[in-house]
Amino acid sequence: MERHPVETGVPQGSPVSPILFAIYTSGQIKWVEDYVSEAEELSFVDDLGWVATGSDVNHVVSIVERCAANGIVWASRRGLQFDTAKTEAALFMRRRGHQKHLRPQLTAKINVGNQSVRFNTQATHWLGVLMNADLTFKEHHNRCMKRGWAAEARLRTLTEIYGVVPDSVRAVQVACVQAVALYRSEVWWDPREGGRGDDFQLLLNRQARSIRGALPTTPRGALMRESGFTPAPLILDSSQL
Repeated sequence: MERHPVETGVPQGSPVSPILFAIYTSGQIKWVEDYVSEAEELSFVDDLGWVATGSDVNHVVSIVERCAANGIVWASRRGLQFDTAKTEAALFMRRRGHQKHLRPQLTAKINVGNQSVRFNTQATHWLGVLMNADLTFKEHHNRCMKRGWAAEARLRTLTEIYGVVPDSVRAVQVACVQAVALYRSEVWWDPREGGRGDDFQLLLNRQARSIRGALPTTPRGALMRESGFTPAPLILDSSQL
């Protein structure tokens, strides 16, 4: 393969960048998986990741280290260099309530190039989703709801100042608040666990009051009817469907 110097590039944030990256690195998946059959690549645009399953933490570390080593070899032969300092690692276990057993295992180190990477002790953020070591979405749900409440408060202030008509308030509320609060709800919603649905219903009640200027004592049924909203469980069920 003949090499040529690259004297120009694409602007920062250009939509062409991830496309070119995906094309250029597409061969890496098969290369690494041929050498490390126990692992599977999980990637999206320019986020590359490897998933390894093992009987214990040392087994997992060994698999991931081989993935990293082969990936670096593949890249170096093509004039690429990964920023290994940005590498993150997460350890997930099937058992719940295992924190005292998990904590010592999180100190294990994974060698990635010249870097030593430890498993994240907090929730891992990947593609907008937060996952903790218990394989639950509690942290993700809490943060999304917090951002939803903050967005609703800002919108309520703006609409009260400028006197926006109710239909427009509703459209903005749905687009800017519910889209944030319900991010990836199709994954975490379980009708058998009502707590998260109740959290979202409280946010819906606040939105409905903002739209119609209703009092806090207004019954929920009237709030939903006058604002044009449906109850939280129905919205969440629809999202999953």
